[in-house]
Amino acid sequence: MSYKVEIKKYGFIQWLLLLFSSFIDIFYQFQSFWGFSFYRNKDGFFEMHPSEAAVIVKYRVEAVVVRADGTEIARGRKGATKLMHFTNLADATDLKRVAREAISRCTYLDPSRIDELEQILAALRTRQKLAKPSRPGTAMRPATGSSANRRPKVDAKISDLPQYRSLLYNTIEDKIAGSEMILQLVQSKVHVAQIARSDPVINALARLLFEDESRNLDLKINICRIFACMAQLSLAPALFTKNRIGGSLLQEVDLELQRYQTWKDGLVQRQHEPAELESFRKKFIHFLRKQDQFLAVALKILLLIGRDLATQTKMVKKGVVAVLARCCERSNPEVQILGLRFLLRLSLFVENLERFAQAGVVEKVARAVDQQRSREVGEYGLRLLYNLSLCPTIRQGMLKKSFTKRILPLLEDSKYCELTARLLYSMSQDSRGLRAAPDLGATCARLLARNSESHTGSGEYLLALTTNLVNHPGLAEDFAGAVKMDEVMATSLATSDAALLRIVNLVTKNVPDAKWMSEQNLSTIVKAFKTEATTEFTMECTIGLAVALEKDHCSTADVSRFCKLQTELTTKSVQARTPAELLALAYFIGALASTDKGADLLTAASMTDWLCRKLGEPDGQQEELSLQIGYALMKLTQYEPARLRIMDYPGITKVLSTNTQRASDVSRSLFEELLRHLSLVSEDIHEAWKSERFQQYNGQWLQAIATRHGNGADNIYATDDFNDDEMDLITKFGLEEIGLDLSDDLEDDDDDVEDMIERYSARTHSRLDFRS
Repeated sequence: MSYKVEIKKYGFIQWLLLLFSSFIDIFYQFQSFWGFSFYRNKDGFFEMHPSEAAVIVKYRVEAVVVRADGTEIARGRKGATKLMHFTNLADATDLKRVAREAISRCTYLDPSRIDELEQILAALRTRQKLAKPSRPGTAMRPATGSSANRRPKVDAKISDLPQYRSLLYNTIEDKIAGSEMILQLVQSKVHVAQIARSDPVINALARLLFEDESRNLDLKINICRIFACMAQLSLAPALFTKNRIGGSLLQEVDLELQRYQTWKDGLVQRQHEPAELESFRKKFIHFLRKQDQFLAVALKILLLIGRDLATQTKMVKKGVVAVLARCCERSNPEVQILGLRFLLRLSLFVENLERFAQAGVVEKVARAVDQQRSREVGEYGLRLLYNLSLCPTIRQGMLKKSFTKRILPLLEDSKYCELTARLLYSMSQDSRGLRAAPDLGATCARLLARNSESHTGSGEYLLALTTNLVNHPGLAEDFAGAVKMDEVMATSLATSDAALLRIVNLVTKNVPDAKWMSEQNLSTIVKAFKTEATTEFTMECTIGLAVALEKDHCSTADVSRFCKLQTELTTKSVQARTPAELLALAYFIGALASTDKGADLLTAASMTDWLCRKLGEPDGQQEELSLQIGYALMKLTQYEPARLRIMDYPGITKVLSTNTQRASDVSRSLFEELLRHLSLVSEDIHEAWKSERFQQYNGQWLQAIATRHGNGADNIYATDDFNDDEMDLITKFGLEEIGLDLSDDLEDDDDDVEDMIERYSARTHSRLDFRS
């Protein structure tokens, strides 16, 4: 009997072993089919903890499921945060070694970021020096130095929350102790939502923030940090709106800034009392350190709840702009940065700009930028000033205070060069903004030369600023005197930089002595001119050749040595499609037409017909293009072969007469002069022009006659069958009103064509700003 029992026991154990081995086999088969691996992303970043002697590390954790052959099946990603504590960072501590050891222990950190961690450790050590130890021999506390930053000796428990709340109604010491315990609880993600839903606790904290008569900064700091922990919750907007946290914080910040001014005035008053001055200064420094902590936390909360546009509008009405402007005058960089960030957000709305002007934000921010306590302050300040400079009223105020000269030194600082160039470019829209800084041209020239030597590209705003600058002849001379134009030209051609080449063209146009001509530069620019592909750079090369021809820096023969100019002109006339391409080519043709050889070459290439045709097309109706075409035709009429080709073009009188109806006085007078000159040598054009003018000035009554006569009015110029009423209309509103005398002799008009060209060339060229 016992034997059977023993057999049964053995069989049961064997069954268990068999089941376990089967499970192991299934597990290995599953593992061979699917693999599972974790890895951490090394693209994380560091942040210095706002209160503790620690560094916050934020990174991503990714999980990947793969098959046995390595094929990826699924992927997951999740953000993660680690806290690295560093205590007792003495002056003798090797921070590089500490940073290297910390990164070696954390496999999810990139080893190449040791220098960044070392800088944060240096900031932590500096902050610890500013804190005072509670007694000799104790470890130095974190940089805040207030009781709000001490870790409570007793660990807070969520079950004791009612007791902590009751402490908020006792003495000031009990209020601070209770707030510290609640702060310890809300720093845990487990308890923060539960406490946020506890109305009695939130009401007590909100009441203390608004009604505390003692104005104890330690208590305020604790309360603000509690609300800062809750600000990231989804229920935070409704919670803060219900308890008016934003309004209370804004009021408290305003009161603290008033207290700061009172302390500052007291310090000034005690300058003549040496006995009290030193002790009062120590108290003031201690007060200032705590107040900066409160302002930093309060501004963070206001910045978070200000994301809601409705809440932001309410804050603006309650004077948040003036409060933030005063925060920019603080000596603490963190407070300045938070104030500038909030002001930068508010500056995006046009309706707020009037309050910016009333609060004197420009002057306060400019002083903060001048101090340059940190790079972030300078960057946020310049961005804010750029936004404000887009408002014409505020920009006028900047110019009255010589703001351009004030920020000019920042242009040569590599940290702020691009932001300063953007601000100066915005101010250069007003000509006074350029004249206010006489050294601006030389400074931009030095920067462009420095970037060329170091082979680093110049920023787009620096190039745009320089382009506006050299449009003014006086500033263009300053620019040309600070650089070698042939070297700048060679750099622009070597790098195919269209913006830099545009600057060279403008300087050459406005400064008579500015020459870039050399055999190598001419060969390179003509080679670019011959390129079939049309780009912005090739168009600037075309304009550059035109300016050089116009200023007699080179001749048509010089250009013809490097290319077959007639063939290239024919090719370019076919390729030009866009208004910018047509404008560049028309300007080049006008420059060639200044000499006999150029005019003969243009006539042989049928460029006269191309100009007349383009003037009659829709593209030619653009003001700038029509002026350049008219100027080129005016020059070509000096040469008889070209003039004959122009007069033989079908419908030339109608094309030119149509352009005399333009709104611009310059265009109208230019084409009237051109028609008057052609009518001197062609009676047909003279008669056709009279007919066109008659039709233009009497269009209304001609339309009335056509309506009365129906189809019979189509041949109105081919018959003399007018009744008396119609002849009265012609007499009253026709020839007398337009000032034509049909008995004029063609030889009576003795206008000098050379004077006409001289009179209109400067005006038409002034309209071509090289698309700047």
